[in-house]
This record gives sequence, structure tokens and C-alpha cells, in this order.
Amino acid sequence: MTKKFYNIEGLIRNGFKLSRDYEVLDFNFTKLGDAGVIELAKSRSIRQVKRLIIPLQKLGPESAKALSESEKLGNLQHLKLYKNKIGDDGLKYFAATDKLPNLKSLRLGWNEIGPKGVRCLAESDNMKGLSNLTLSENKIGDEGLKYLAESKNLPNLEMLDLKKNGITDEGALALAQSPNYVNLESIDLTLNPITNKGKEAIDEFLVHNLIRKRLTDDGKILDLSKLGMKDFQMAIISKFDKLKDLEKLYLELNYITGAGIEHLINSPYIKKLVLLSLDRNHIGDGGVSLIAESTHFENLEILMVENNGITNEGLIAIAESEIMSNLVRLYLEGNPIDEEGLEVLKNSEFMANLEYPVFESDEEEEDEEEEDEEEFEDIEETAEVEEEEIIDDDEEYTQ
Repeated sequence: MTKKFYNIEGLIRNGFKLSRDYEVLDFNFTKLGDAGVIELAKSRSIRQVKRLIIPLQKLGPESAKALSESEKLGNLQHLKLYKNKIGDDGLKYFAATDKLPNLKSLRLGWNEIGPKGVRCLAESDNMKGLSNLTLSENKIGDEGLKYLAESKNLPNLEMLDLKKNGITDEGALALAQSPNYVNLESIDLTLNPITNKGKEAIDEFLVHNLIRKRLTDDGKILDLSKLGMKDFQMAIISKFDKLKDLEKLYLELNYITGAGIEHLINSPYIKKLVLLSLDRNHIGDGGVSLIAESTHFENLEILMVENNGITNEGLIAIAESEIMSNLVRLYLEGNPIDEEGLEVLKNSEFMANLEYPVFESDEEEEDEEEEDEEEFEDIEETAEVEEEEIIDDDEEYTQ
């Protein structure tokens, strides 16, 4: 039987002071134990709490039962019980409750949870609001991950942490083939005995989810900016058959090199692009040359390659490419390009449609030269007049 805990209100006040508001209650530096949590769950003082943190307390299923059955935690959004002893029975209590309707994040790392507990969670329809589920350093194994993969009750999950759970390729492949997690963006399977086969399957699954989430309904615009995309993700994108109608692809602020561009130019699907944005990547002269040489990009009207380490060599590749003759706007700022390279672009027979960058025409230069000459003539005439006036003054003075 759990012993009585007498000073819960004082500890709650201290917890609020630590968090500086009435929405976060952090017991990182306070020992509650199961008795304290049971009393905590009854307190009126927690009715506004949105984030509750009780780690390293050796809490058992009794604490999970108290929290899950509490009438005071209806506003709770984030629950972190890291490194306790909640176990399968404790997770079963959380799965069964309907008293945590706003819960978005459940973090139960290092809690002696196995497949049985995960099955309860997977079969529950009370956790559909979860966006973050952390079960790291437990023992759910492939069996537990398969239960999750088959579940249709966690449709809003965005982050899943399953680090160090004895999961192999079998479990990873089951998750990668699941149609039930279209919003999942991050999966941590580190410290599990998974080979490259399992890792690649998960990577492909996550990239496909990103594409589905960011591709417009008509399939014409895809924005994958600022997502830390690398070359291996370009390989996955290039094989995605839902991009056959794509017209605008935004990839700025990533880590793409020429190798990533090579994947794109070999794609059988990306052939209708009119806009390609690659600002602030690392494609260099090699990458921009591949674009200039590929018939996949013959419809390009806007090419954005600012801050990519492109020199005159890459610029000349564009200028000398008939494939690039539909270009209307070419953004080059932030690259080490000089006047010589720009001159080649300006004089290119294939850049007739180019509106940007703006070059001064020969006529404008001639007009400027004529204006300079006229201005110089005016100065000369003024000087002559002043000289004549000086001579006249001298003559008058002499007389």
C-alpha cells in the first residue's frame, strides 16, 4: 500500500516558481514517488497545467493510473515521465483513459515498456491527438513496432523516438511500409541493430511523407526549403512518381551538391519544371553545368542559384546551352562571378529571352559615351569662353 504524502501543495508551489508560470510543472529536482504523484493528481492547483515533467522517480503503474484518471489534468498537453518504472501496465492506463483529451506529447523513455504495453497504445482510440511519442530505451522490439505500424489510431504523429529498443530490419520495414503515418516527419531508431536496408527504407518513407505533405493538390508546386535535404534525399525524390506534373520546385537553404543534381537530371518524372530554386546550397559549377546540359530542364524559365559557389565556368555553361534558351530570370547573387562571365552571358545567342539580370545595351553604352563627350565639349567651350574673357580683361587693363 502506498504511504500518505502530506506536503504536495508546497511542492507544487515550488514547481511553479521553478517554471515561472502556472502552465509548466517541473519536478526534475523534487522527489515525489508514487505517493506524491497520487496526491498531485487530486490537487486543484494543477488545473491549468499544460506541461508536466516527473523524471527519475522510480514511478510505477500506480502513478500512471493516478495521472490518467485525474479529473484535474484536462488541459495537459505534454507529459514527460523519463526513466521511471511505468511498465506495460502503466502504459495500459494511459491508453485506456479519455481524461487527457489535449495530450500531444507522451514521453516514456526508459520505463521498462515492452510489446504488450505498445499493443494497448496502438489499439486505443484515445491518443489520436498525439504528435510526439517517445519510447526510447525500452524493449518493444520488432513485435511492438509492428503493432504501431498496423495502428490507425495515431494519425497525427509527427515525431517517434524508438532509440535502443532491440528493433531490427524486420520492424523498420514494417513501419516503412505502413500507410498510417502520413504526418510522421522524424523517426529515431539509433542504437538498434538495423542494417542499411532498414535505414534506407525509413529514409525513403520519411522523404515520401515530406513530399506528400508539401506537394500542392494539383501536383504542380513542391516546397522542400530549409529541411536539411542532402544528396541521398534527392535520389529518393527523383524516383517519386507523383512528381510527373511538377512545374515549380523549391530546394533553397539545404545541403545539396552536384551529386544531388545528378539524381534530378536522371529522374524520369521531373521534366516539366519551369522554376527551380536552389539558392544557398553547394551545387558549384558541376551542378549548374549538369542543369544546363540536361534536356529535362529545357522548359526552365526561372533558375535560382544564388550563393552556390558558382564561378564564370558555370555561368558560361548556361550561356552556351541551347537547352537554357527559355530562361527569363537567372538569379546569381552571392557567387564569385566577375564581369567577364557576365559579358559571356550578355552576348549569348541563346539568352534572347533573359530579362534578369539586366544588362546595359550597346546603344545605352554609346548614348552614355556620347553624353560624356558632349559634357566634355561643354567643359571645353566654357574653358575657351573664360580664356577669351581673361584675354579681353588683360587687353583692357593694358590700354
